[in-house]
Amino acid sequence: MSKRPLRIGVVGALTIDVNRSRGGAYSYMGGGGFYSSLSLSRMGVETVLFTAYGPDMNQEWVESLKKRGIKVYAVELERSILFENVYQDSSRLQKASGEPSRKIFIDRSRLAGFDAVHVTPVLNEVDQSVFKELEEAGCKVSIDAQGFIRTCGVDGIVHQVKRMLPDDALSRVNYVHMNVDEQFFFLNHDVKELFEINPGMIVELTNSEHGSMVVYKHGCFYMPVFSVETLDPTGAGDVYAAVFLAKHLETGSLVEASIYASACSSIKAEKTGPFFDFNVNEVEDRVRKLKRLIENLY
Repeated sequence: MSKRPLRIGVVGALTIDVNRSRGGAYSYMGGGGFYSSLSLSRMGVETVLFTAYGPDMNQEWVESLKKRGIKVYAVELERSILFENVYQDSSRLQKASGEPSRKIFIDRSRLAGFDAVHVTPVLNEVDQSVFKELEEAGCKVSIDAQGFIRTCGVDGIVHQVKRMLPDDALSRVNYVHMNVDEQFFFLNHDVKELFEINPGMIVELTNSEHGSMVVYKHGCFYMPVFSVETLDPTGAGDVYAAVFLAKHLETGSLVEASIYASACSSIKAEKTGPFFDFNVNEVEDRVRKLKRLIENLY
């Protein structure tokens, strides 16, 4: 009897991204909703996207997601969130059009049968009632920190602020993804405070080309990065978080989940948004190479 595929939901807006990086300049769909749902679908996960965008979104972009087997439930906004990302060396200047006109809710009736839901806002566009709905539905919950610590100033520049997610919502979260810069805004002191809120929480702390750390209450470990020529890092963290969640649910191994997450995020880093995709053979090849790299570590 074959094992049923994982069923994972993703919550977050689809954005219009205008990016300038080593890979050139382009405009394409972006946001955690895009990169996470596409990655999960490519990993064989039954994927449902709860999202939001406006009439200015290119419908062909949305249809391309649906053609990859992703079911999409969308809130209609007055306009899509637009991000401008300009990369220079290791720094990024980011501008946005501002927080959306509506928040993303999830109808409880649509939450049946999920193994987990990954909440990945870009500008605090997910209503916090979603966390109570997910708890009552019995879903494992993963979040990306970035959308809970961002605000857009009158100048359009994106600023990081202290975490806008209260402890009672955070207590319902099983997985937290953030990068090394975001931790200073998401945390009050250090990562130990998250385990006081939820002792079973798993924290993925990524540091671009320097690899990642996986931290849990009773330990931590380092995962090196798969080295590539980075053309466009946009979305690499989103890919890491989504793949880590899926592989941990599938295998129960934090190390295995981290290896797959690192492999898949490296594929994103060397591809610009319009050309980002991967297949199982490509992923497994990088997984094998990473395993050889770390065989003396674990």
